[in-house]
Amino acid sequence: MSIKLAVLFGGQSHEHPVSLMSVTSVLNNLDKKYDIYMVGITASGCWYHYSGPVSDIENGDWEKHPDNTEIILSTNPEHHGFYEIENNKYVYVHVILPILHGRNGEDGTIQGLCQLANIPCVSCDLTSSAMAMDKEFTHLIAESYGVPMAKYVALHRRDYHNPDELYDRLVKMLGLPFYVKPSKEGSSFGAHKISNHEDFVKGFDDAFKYDDKILAEEFISGTEVGCGIMGDDTVGEVFEIVVETEMYGYAEKYDGYKTNIYVPTKNLSKEQEEEVKRLSKVVYKALGCDVLGRADFFASDRIIFNEINLIPGFTSHSLYPASFKGAGMDYTTLLNNLIDIALKRGTNE
Repeated sequence: MSIKLAVLFGGQSHEHPVSLMSVTSVLNNLDKKYDIYMVGITASGCWYHYSGPVSDIENGDWEKHPDNTEIILSTNPEHHGFYEIENNKYVYVHVILPILHGRNGEDGTIQGLCQLANIPCVSCDLTSSAMAMDKEFTHLIAESYGVPMAKYVALHRRDYHNPDELYDRLVKMLGLPFYVKPSKEGSSFGAHKISNHEDFVKGFDDAFKYDDKILAEEFISGTEVGCGIMGDDTVGEVFEIVVETEMYGYAEKYDGYKTNIYVPTKNLSKEQEEEVKRLSKVVYKALGCDVLGRADFFASDRIIFNEINLIPGFTSHSLYPASFKGAGMDYTTLLNNLIDIALKRGTNE
């Protein structure tokens, strides 16, 4: 009997377009052994079973498909799948693969639904996902395990009543330049480099559009590096990102704008690469992760932790598949291994 695999894409987050890019690559590389049940989630939160061509997903045309059937994920473990409202029937699935980035997908919400439904999910669990999504919580946990990181301060919207005073305080604490970013957002949405007071006003106003809590972080000179992790502690090859712009932002990540990615790294020593792998596993295990993640660092005079993503990008040029390709694992095998891990974990629970 073939494995019925539900693949979720889209979602209610600012990273909805990124999900459409990622899932297109995933669907084009999945092993033919799976019976795939595609589930598209609109930006407004409607769930549909989508049976149209994969080529219509990335540009958003999937939403116009006439055969779309509205569905809900049943939280009754006996159903173990989805209810198609129009057809008045339940569809059993063996495992769910959420290719959902950001809020309402990467932050424990989907993982909690799968837990209630008792369906294996190709993702870390609710608690790990929620902690990893919040950069302040991730930093607090990583700090407690002795992981080096930049100086930082978490700021709530209520702290922003006197911008001039806050700017002076942050410059004193972090120096110039420093970075700001939403605490629970990805793909560099709302992230800004602050070099002066004008940058500060614009950058903080924008960051608060994405979250009520933001992080201000010390600037670390160096390249961005990291590696993928799967299962308990299997790591991919270390990657290095070299950009010609001031930061590795949205355009650099998804449009290939003045970006070079090296796997293996171009400028790190073997000792530094091993330190990236070691610290990746420390953070991953500290958060209770056991399926997949991608840990990101800065490489300067030492390796400095940045953040961890538990549903990293899966586009054709994304860092997570590139990390494992560098370790000799092709895209299809990577997906097979992740699905196997989730199924085995579900059997043991």
